[in-house]
Amino acid sequence: MPKKIVSFVNPNFQQGPKEFNAYYLPYSPAVLWSYVAQFENITNEYELGEFIWRRDLIEEAVARLKDHAIVGFSTYIWNRSYNTVLARELKKANPNILILVGGPEYPIEKPHFFKTYPFIDICAKLEGEKSFKKILEHFLTDKDYTSIPGLLINDNGKTIDTGDAVRIDDLDTIPSPYLTDVFKPLMEKHPEIRWNATLETNRGCPYACTFCDWGSLTYNKVKKFNLERVYDELEWIGKNQCDFVSLTDANFGIFPERDSMIADKLIAVQKEYNNPKAYTIAWAKNQKREVVEIVRKLIYEGGSKMGLNLSVQSMDDNVLEIIKRTNLEMNKITEVFEMCEEYNIPLYTELILGLPGETLETWKDNFYKLYKAGNHTGITVYQAQLLENAEMNLLQRKLYKLEGQIVYDYLVGTYNEHELKEGIEVIVSTKDLPFDKMVDAQVFSWFMNSFHINGVTNYISRFLFKYSNVEYETFYGKLLEHIEKDEWFSNEMKRIREHYSNWSKYGRIDHEPIQGMEIHGWNLIHSTLINIHGQDKHDHVFNVIREFMKQFNLPEDIFEELMKFQSTFLIDHKKIQQYPQVLHFEYDILGYIQTDMELNNPSSYEFDFPEDKIMSLQRFCEQIFFARRRNFGKSWITKHGIN
Repeated sequence: MPKKIVSFVNPNFQQGPKEFNAYYLPYSPAVLWSYVAQFENITNEYELGEFIWRRDLIEEAVARLKDHAIVGFSTYIWNRSYNTVLARELKKANPNILILVGGPEYPIEKPHFFKTYPFIDICAKLEGEKSFKKILEHFLTDKDYTSIPGLLINDNGKTIDTGDAVRIDDLDTIPSPYLTDVFKPLMEKHPEIRWNATLETNRGCPYACTFCDWGSLTYNKVKKFNLERVYDELEWIGKNQCDFVSLTDANFGIFPERDSMIADKLIAVQKEYNNPKAYTIAWAKNQKREVVEIVRKLIYEGGSKMGLNLSVQSMDDNVLEIIKRTNLEMNKITEVFEMCEEYNIPLYTELILGLPGETLETWKDNFYKLYKAGNHTGITVYQAQLLENAEMNLLQRKLYKLEGQIVYDYLVGTYNEHELKEGIEVIVSTKDLPFDKMVDAQVFSWFMNSFHINGVTNYISRFLFKYSNVEYETFYGKLLEHIEKDEWFSNEMKRIREHYSNWSKYGRIDHEPIQGMEIHGWNLIHSTLINIHGQDKHDHVFNVIREFMKQFNLPEDIFEELMKFQSTFLIDHKKIQQYPQVLHFEYDILGYIQTDMELNNPSSYEFDFPEDKIMSLQRFCEQIFFARRRNFGKSWITKHGIN
C-alpha cells in the first residue's frame, strides 16, 4: 500500500522588498516532522508531502493538498486568515482529510471553538511534537484521539478537551530539521529563493505578562537545546547561505555565559561564510551588564548594525503591576543606558500604548522618565494587541474596558493585492485612556519622536536639562504649545491626528505616500522628518526652534553655539556630499552633555554621514527608520575633541 501523505501549511511574510525574493524556511512544521521521522512505525506508514511556505493562491494550494491524508497548519498573526480559509476550502474539497491546527493564534480557551471552526478536526495546544506523533499513530487504527493530552477535538461541533500536554523535558529528543535535511528537497526545488532561517536555542519564557501568551503557553519554564546542536545549526545556516536569522528565544541573554558563547559562534560563522548577514534577537527582559557585553561583542567583533532593545513596555508602576511585569529598577536601567552610551551601542526602548491602567499623563511620563534615565536615541511605540490566548484578552478585557479594533495592513509584506489580508485586534480605547485620549497619546508619540528621538531638539533639551535645570516635561510642554502656532507644524500635527482617528475607527492604517514613499504602521511617526527633508524645511524648523529658545535666556554666545551644534546634527539630504566636515566650537556642547567635561572648552568635531553620499532621498529616508543604527542614519559625530 502506498504511504499516507502528510503536508504542512506555514506561510510567513516576505522578508524585505519583493525584489529580494526572500522567504523564511517553514521551521515550525519541519520540527514536527523531524521529530516523528525518527520513529520507524511512522516512516513505514507516512511520507512528507510538501510545505506551503508562501501565500500561494488558495485554489492552487487546495489542488495540491486535497488528496493528502493529513494537513497541519502552523498558525501565527501573519497567516491566520490565510490558514483558516485554506483549511475550510480543503475540507470542502475532501471531507475525509484530517485537518490539524496549532500555534498561538487559535482561541483554545473558547468553549465553542468548533462551532466557529467546524472544518478543523483537531487543535493542538502548547508543544505539539508528542501529540503529533500519537495523532499519526491513532489515525492508522481507531482514529480515537481522546487519550492524547494537549488537544481540542471536534466531536460533531462539540469540543472535547483532553487537558494540557506534557512538556518535553529533554529538547534534544527533537532532531533538528536543519541537520536531518528536512529542508533539502525544498531548497533544491527553489534555488532562486534567498532563504531566511529560524533558530531556537531554548524554549519558554519565565514571565507571565498579561498582554502576552508566551509564558502561559510554556508553563513559564525555560528549557535549553544542547549547545553543540545550536553550534551545528548555526554552521548549517551559514553554509547554506541563509541571509537572515530570526532568533526565536523569548529572552536571549537570560543565560549570560551560554548565550555569550552562542554569540561567539554566530560571529565565527559570519566570518567564515559571509552569512547570515543580519539577524533579529529578543533580548532578555531584565538586561544586566552581561547582556550589554554580548551586544557590544556582536557590534565590534561581528560587525552587527543592530543595538540593544530594552523592552520596558511602561514606566508606570501601577501599569506594570496590572500587566504582571517587573522591569529593572530605575538605577539599573540608568546603568544600562550609561553603558550603551560609553560603548556607543545603539539603544532602543519599546513602549506599548493602550495597556490597562495607562493614562495620557502616565504615557507622557514614560518618555520623560526614559530621557532622564539616559535614553535619547530610540523609543519605539507599539499599539497594544488583544492576543487570543493572553490573560489581558481573556480576563482583563472587561475589567479595564479594553475595546479593540481589527486593523488590516498592519503586517506589511504578508500579502499581495489579490490575497487575503491579515488583521490584528489592537486596543483603541480603555477605561483609563478613552478613544479621544488614545489619539492624543498617539499624536504625542509622533511629537516626541519627531523632535527628540529624530534629533531636531535632542541636544537642546538635554543641554537645558543640565545647564538650566529645565525639566523635559517643561521643555516639551512649552514646545508643543509653540509649534501649534506655526502653520507648517500645525498642518503636520493635523495630518497625524486625522490619520490615527481614522485607522483606529475603521481598521485601516494605509497612509498617503510621503515624498513618494509608502508609509505604514510604526514608521508614520517619522513622516514629518521625511517632509523636513523632502520639502526643504530645515531653515524653517530651526527658525521656529530659535524663536522658541529665546524664552530660556541663555547667554548669547552659548545660545548661538548650541543652535549651531543642534542644526548641524540634523543633516540635510541636499548637503550630504559636503560631508565629512569639521566644525569648531568655542564651547564643548557634546562633552558637557555626555560627560563632566567643562563647557567652556574650545573643541572641534567631525560630522559625517557614513553612507553613499549620492543616495536618493528615498534611500536616505529609509535609513531613518530601517537602518536601526545609532541615531537612525542622521549626521554622525565620528570624531570629537579634535585639537
